Amino acid sequence: MKLQLSNRSQTKAFAVCVFSSLILSAFAAIGPQKIAFQRGDNIWIANSDGMGAKKIAIGSEPSISSTGTQVVFITTTLADHRSQARGAPNDRTRRIAIADVASGKITMLKNIPSDGCSSPVWSPDGQWIIFLSGREFLGDSPTFYDLNVIKKDDTGFRVIVKGTEVGHPMYYSPCRAPDGRSLFCHSSDKICRLGPDGAVLEQWGVRKILPDYFYLTGNISVSFDGNRLLISQEYRGDSEAPPPSLWLFDLVSQQSTRLVTPKELSVSGACWLDRDHILFQSGGADESDRSAIYRMSLDGKDLKRLIKNGSSPTVSAP
Repeated sequence: MKLQLSNRSQTKAFAVCVFSSLILSAFAAIGPQKIAFQRGDNIWIANSDGMGAKKIAIGSEPSISSTGTQVVFITTTLADHRSQARGAPNDRTRRIAIADVASGKITMLKNIPSDGCSSPVWSPDGQWIIFLSGREFLGDSPTFYDLNVIKKDDTGFRVIVKGTEVGHPMYYSPCRAPDGRSLFCHSSDKICRLGPDGAVLEQWGVRKILPDYFYLTGNISVSFDGNRLLISQEYRGDSEAPPPSLWLFDLVSQQSTRLVTPKELSVSGACWLDRDHILFQSGGADESDRSAIYRMSLDGKDLKRLIKNGSSPTVSAP
């Protein structure tokens, strides 16, 4: 007997097939996990095990897309007409550029009204770039810093939060939540979750999360499931101040935990590698350990140096 499906059942089955195909296509589009990092004045990429490293651009502050196919970074060039117009022809400009990993093509974003950009990071869907930019320059120093977004095709520039504090960004270390509807960043004494319009959705005092510190001077990395923050504390104001450290903050339980890190290593610039492992940069007492990138499990037991002479690691989706 031949089974006949109703029109509604056929439609539902077709929708399931299409949805499954889209999911498979999305996973197929994501290649092997990659690490982007800085070495000297250059941007490099490597496999997640540290092997296969190659230089892809000249610049700093790299951020690799979730698919591992593009790296956004800061490129420093000689001043152009905009810098000359503000009376500083000898300034060097800091602009945003995108490197295509496969082809090596470099694309400059030209529609950002600032010569002083920093901290570029990707949105989870790889379509938008979040970054800081200087405004109202006095000589070669910006008076204010704004938090902005722009599409990777150089359209849709928009200021999320307009800076008001002279000489300092209102927010540091932006990173987009995996849901794509909010972002995390920090001021000197607060960690904040902002909406797409810049409104503060949640905030936590630094002392609540890092009880040994009054200020946060490192960076934030949000886990791939969006439930935990990895926080690098780099502040060391004097010899008696607490040393640099790494912390986990569980957004569900609202509890923080200090990670156990080797005492001989100075930890900073941490980011998530997968659910149970992180990367961080370090400089040790030995010359060979300076500016190295390490992998470590959250329990501190699986420690391995992946990359010599590297800093500022970011990772594509696992």
